[in-house]
Amino acid sequence: MEKNKLISIVIPCVNEEENINRTLDGILNLIKDHKYSFEIIVVNDGSKDKTWEVIRRYANTHHEVKGINLMTNFGQSAAYMAGFDLAEGDYVITVSADLEIPLENISKVIDYLDDGYDFVNTNRVGRWGGGKSGRAKQSGLANKIIGKVSGVYVKDRGSGMKGLRRNIAKNLKLYGEMHRFIPDYVSVYGPRIVEFDVEFKDRDFGQSYYKGHKRTFKVLLDIVTLFFMLYFSRKPFKAMPGRLFGFTGAVVSGIGGLIALYLLILKIIGQSIGNRPLLTLSVLLIIVGIQSIMLGMLGELMMRVYFESSNKKTYMIREIVE
Repeated sequence: MEKNKLISIVIPCVNEEENINRTLDGILNLIKDHKYSFEIIVVNDGSKDKTWEVIRRYANTHHEVKGINLMTNFGQSAAYMAGFDLAEGDYVITVSADLEIPLENISKVIDYLDDGYDFVNTNRVGRWGGGKSGRAKQSGLANKIIGKVSGVYVKDRGSGMKGLRRNIAKNLKLYGEMHRFIPDYVSVYGPRIVEFDVEFKDRDFGQSYYKGHKRTFKVLLDIVTLFFMLYFSRKPFKAMPGRLFGFTGAVVSGIGGLIALYLLILKIIGQSIGNRPLLTLSVLLIIVGIQSIMLGMLGELMMRVYFESSNKKTYMIREIVE
């Protein structure tokens, strides 16, 4: 039965005409004598160059290659979802189009999945100067915070090479830029997770179009949503919006709190604050901030219900014996 196992490789790409042919050639050469069958799903996420022409050429000449051409740039999460939805393999492996991770590591990912792991992550060793740069320290701090929130401790959430079993890939629902939290979202189902080190190699051509400005700030905001969705997924009847906070509500309530603190100091030094408009303003801002927090979290939940139509299960079956 193992010889009939199918492996799906999903490659999201934007403006990678100089890299995607090298990536596909490398994968096709790797799988040539492999014991398993493969399908290679390349998702063109709104490229402005000739990336789609390259993908189309490979799809016409190699039966293993399938191309998905998105109408515009929807983002990496949407590109992953398009690939996952089309994938038919027993295992689903994500690969970056820029060859930042040597392709031979695909075989190691498959070996770990064969060993019974449900999710395989890779840690890019040597990225950002081997962990000594400010960006590396910043990323490490973010990983620790996310680990505290989700309970999943991996070194490199942003690595482009990951391996998932089919049932997990099919149950993933990624919105916005939530692809960076894939290890955390799969943790809802209690999978066996493993991570191994891989060599990091800077791209030879072009630049990554999946790197946004102010990413650290965006990640901090996404952690709020991650906490809410993980808590709701694991304990759907105990999710209390009042325990969570969103950006707008936090800012508004914070301003109100600062004003209240200022008035408290004035009160302590003997000044009257009862008739000051600032007192009314601080109370109003705190109340509005709390309401914004709760509305934001409820709105996030309503969006998920709208897109998923309440079909998402809160459990995952590993095996059925009859």
